[in-house]
Amino acid sequence: MDTISALMDRGLITDDQRITIAGFCNRWNCSIFHALIEANIISESDYADQAADILNLPRVTNIKSNSFEQKYLELLPFHFARSRACVVLGSDDSGGYSRIRVAISDPWDFQSRQMVEDLVQLKVEWCVGEHTDVIEAIDRHFPVSSIVPHFWETLAGKSVLKDSRESF
Repeated sequence: MDTISALMDRGLITDDQRITIAGFCNRWNCSIFHALIEANIISESDYADQAADILNLPRVTNIKSNSFEQKYLELLPFHFARSRACVVLGSDDSGGYSRIRVAISDPWDFQSRQMVEDLVQLKVEWCVGEHTDVIEAIDRHFPVSSIVPHFWETLAGKSVLKDSRESF
């Protein structure tokens, strides 16, 4: 079931709002999720609550204040995690097999979910979190070296601009 149909079935959006969302997506070339949030049709919190309930996924709150182990952050590159609004929360080794817990702000984004599963090569337990919380967690907990990779080269005395000029 897609996002719009699921929310319409619950009476959370009207047919007029569906048309508005379609126009918003076409005009701004964005996802349904972003159109819903940016057009103030549904709040991030309500979206996360409804998505978790409809898709029968755990709802995680206050992600931004969690502490994350570096080994889990390294499973997804910073730019990928931020652009797809997903972050690895940790692992669960119960039941005799290993899986990781990943919070995502738009669980209907099946392309992002598939990409995460391909990257981590482990079974994924999906959780739903508010978009802003997921992004803040990523920004707060990823090391600076993964956010700005050439930062460390600059500190080491290598001139990124000089090196690029020499290649011309």
